[in-house]
Amino acid sequence: MPQPTFNMEQELLDDLDSTLSYGDSRSGWVRDAIKMKLGILEEIEDLDEDMTTEERREFVLEAVRTAVEEETA
Repeated sequence: MPQPTFNMEQELLDDLDSTLSYGDSRSGWVRDAIKMKLGILEEIEDLDEDMTTEERREFVLEAVRTAVEEETA
């Protein structure tokens, strides 16, 4: 299996570490995050080609918030 390396801000790494429980793996978490983002991008690719990365992130977060509110209502 390839072993890519990449850089990230310490604050982002700290945030990641704070979500992990004993026995969890950073690599597993990052793999899952990549798969999730690729799936989301595939779903919204026709939405608006002019959206910035930040606009896409906000769109997805708002959709998730709405779905959670509907589930908990």
